[in-house]
Amino acid sequence: MLRLAILVALCSAASCYESYDEYKILRVNVGSAADHQNILSLESEDLLKIFMESRSGHADVLVSPENLAECQEYFQSHGQGFSVLVGDVGAEIRKERRGMLQAAPVAKGEFTYDNYHRLKIIYEHLDALAEKHSFNAETFDLPGETYKKNKIQAIRITSNVTSAESKNKPLIWLDGGIHAREWVSPSTVMYIIDSLLGEQEKDKAEQMAALINKFQFIIAPSINPDGYEYSHTKDRLWRKTRKPSGCKWNKKNWFGGCFYWRCYGVDPNRNWGADWGNAGVSTDPCSEVYPGKRAFDQKNTKMVKEYLEPLKDKLKLYVTYHSYSQLFLTPLGYTTEKPDNWEHHLKVGEAVVKAIARRNGAKYINQQSASLYPASGDSADWAHDVLGLTDSYTFELRPDEYSSYGFELPAEQILPTGQENVDGLLALIDNIEYNNMKDNALEDVEFF
Repeated sequence: MLRLAILVALCSAASCYESYDEYKILRVNVGSAADHQNILSLESEDLLKIFMESRSGHADVLVSPENLAECQEYFQSHGQGFSVLVGDVGAEIRKERRGMLQAAPVAKGEFTYDNYHRLKIIYEHLDALAEKHSFNAETFDLPGETYKKNKIQAIRITSNVTSAESKNKPLIWLDGGIHAREWVSPSTVMYIIDSLLGEQEKDKAEQMAALINKFQFIIAPSINPDGYEYSHTKDRLWRKTRKPSGCKWNKKNWFGGCFYWRCYGVDPNRNWGADWGNAGVSTDPCSEVYPGKRAFDQKNTKMVKEYLEPLKDKLKLYVTYHSYSQLFLTPLGYTTEKPDNWEHHLKVGEAVVKAIARRNGAKYINQQSASLYPASGDSADWAHDVLGLTDSYTFELRPDEYSSYGFELPAEQILPTGQENVDGLLALIDNIEYNNMKDNALEDVEFF
């Protein structure tokens, strides 16, 4: 009876969750920009979907049973080795969803790190934290709303949060969930929020108090709420936004409709105005890396942009959390040329990955975002180039690139991912340019 109830719950009244039965994830060698372009070409022909763009010599792609033989033949003929990473993606998704459906319900305002949670639970917990820690926290919505009428809720954490003086403190921005299917990202950002307010990492109370006394943190756990909700209700592997983006291959019929079919969504991490549309993107609106018709044509990216631009003089650190591969990525993402502040980035990254490893033994790699092939239009590059921010970084969270889990990181790894990234963030803040200027260092608090 329980099994039947779970199967019924997997389908809504309108339609079932995308099954991905017998789909496979192939790990394909990528040794050059040309190899990467081969994958983009196959994606444009609807023979595969880009699952994970590795910065370490390979990419993971999602292939249906019908297209498997053709993709394998293509890779062999082009000298790109591959292996089967996951034999049945659908089976893994069903396993994950069974665990979620069987989990105990979460009371309003509560949050746990033994399961993944919907947007409503995330927002309710932020509000509960602001009510409980009213001296140090307040919630607000970024102005505007997304295509699907969702809000992007953020929490502002600093001592004496309602005072006029607190709004003049140096600012640290953190965000998560820009890619819908990367569920461990919002969970990790939530753990960081809980830790800053003393709900987690209680042994670090002194360090957290020093941080929120000096800085104001503005943190948005899910900046692609439309896509995140869709990944929970319809398609676990959805990456993009949800606004209709055009016709397949941009081809329309005589009647003004699509000759093939309509495409949905834009890659929100190719939609920012930093070298927009030039590298690592596709002009096909159905592509996983379609950057949009122009920079910031997606409401969610525009909302973040318009919120941060007036604050650029206060902004001292920008961090965006993604998954997966266990990487700490420094600017720039659209060129392999080293920026002027490269040596500083290298030093910061080394401190971060060492701090992460000390916590649970997880090995993150410190590298420039474009170390293998460039990709234009990402948010961290926009903060670096347009806002003029030296310290702008991307975390790629668990699992590592050798794991078969991919975006379906087991629930028992949510908590350690959060723990190690609290330590990583503390090391990062301790090493940012602002804290190494005269008179700005945090005193009498040892981080690492």
